[in-house]
Amino acid sequence: MNILTLTSSYPRFEGDPTAPFIESITRHVAARGHSVHLVLPEHHAWRRQGVEDGVHFHPYRYSPRRSWTPWGYSGALEAGRRIRRRLYPLAPVVVASALRTCAEVASRERIDVVHAHWLVPNGLIGALATRRNKLPLVISLHGSDIAVAERSRALSKLSRSSLSRSAAVTAPSNDLLQRARALGAAGQLEWIPYGADPEQFRPDAAARQRARVQLGLEADAVAVLGIGRFIHAKGFDNLIEATALARATSSRIRLVLVGDGDIRGSLEAHVQQLGLGDVVTFTGMAKRDEVPSYVAAADIVAVPSVHYEGYVDGLPNVALEAMAAGKPLVATRVGALPDVVQDEVTGLVVEEGDLPALASAIVRLASDADLRRGMGDRGRARIEESLNWAVVAERYEAVFESVLRSPT
Repeated sequence: MNILTLTSSYPRFEGDPTAPFIESITRHVAARGHSVHLVLPEHHAWRRQGVEDGVHFHPYRYSPRRSWTPWGYSGALEAGRRIRRRLYPLAPVVVASALRTCAEVASRERIDVVHAHWLVPNGLIGALATRRNKLPLVISLHGSDIAVAERSRALSKLSRSSLSRSAAVTAPSNDLLQRARALGAAGQLEWIPYGADPEQFRPDAAARQRARVQLGLEADAVAVLGIGRFIHAKGFDNLIEATALARATSSRIRLVLVGDGDIRGSLEAHVQQLGLGDVVTFTGMAKRDEVPSYVAAADIVAVPSVHYEGYVDGLPNVALEAMAAGKPLVATRVGALPDVVQDEVTGLVVEEGDLPALASAIVRLASDADLRRGMGDRGRARIEESLNWAVVAERYEAVFESVLRSPT
């Protein structure tokens, strides 16, 4: 197949931590013998070749200055839940430029299907592009897009139009699929979780030792790891509170937070208010190739996601990467986390916002190395069997083949 893929975010250079799951999906689909043409906003930090591993890049220009590229790449959203107001005037230019690039690609290539990542704005762009070219449209939801659409009357109306035009909608959680249906999705709904690379993330004792030395972790410390953008929906403020509660039982617990974002200042202030300055380490944003080392250093990986003003993570990929590395998880019952993290099997699942339960789960794992090891082993096995990028690509391929068999 020739696939035209629309996205607002993608790793701009090797090791860039921006939307690595989009790269994983795209490259693994291409690895199945398909030609993928990726249409995405231009960015001043872009360092990719024109074609890489079967993926053809088509950045479109929307800004009068190549040094000013504020659209997409996680920069267009404020706190992960609304488009920054100063960017609204750019939206028509973005849509027009993206459509023009789609038309140019479609005129040169025999495109079979259009795949739009994120309902806003790419669902709209994909709907307009497929209407012009009479192609099937698949929209993939990731979390922030549904929240943005639901909170704005104008964007909700546009999203309804886009979803009604789609032949299929995919999402990493059933919650997102049902919200899409409520917004007017008329085609097939397909749950497709993310995956992890079992070669990149694997149990590695030597890497663990090196990383723990670099982080200044004591030999007997139990390291709890949180990774992600610092936005409210990630629940890191709750994780900090739970760490304080857990340390009343186990003083060996340490917390490592990897990432950056709009609420970093408030998280750091929270740590100081709780007197955890010597307990919590903020590493800053990690390059993509640094993430496996941080995961290796951990004894427990925490994914304390919450619903926040309509926004929720569909499926934080760190949960899958932790499983691939043989780490037990503490996760909340949010989005697809309870579908992926099997309670009492590969981790412990608690209700969102329940700080005592979150703290209790951390203490339980911190005090039982055998429990941690068993959960980690079972998580690793599940990644190898079904939750890896090769299997994810097969599932996307099946959706594309299905919509091509159906009348548009």
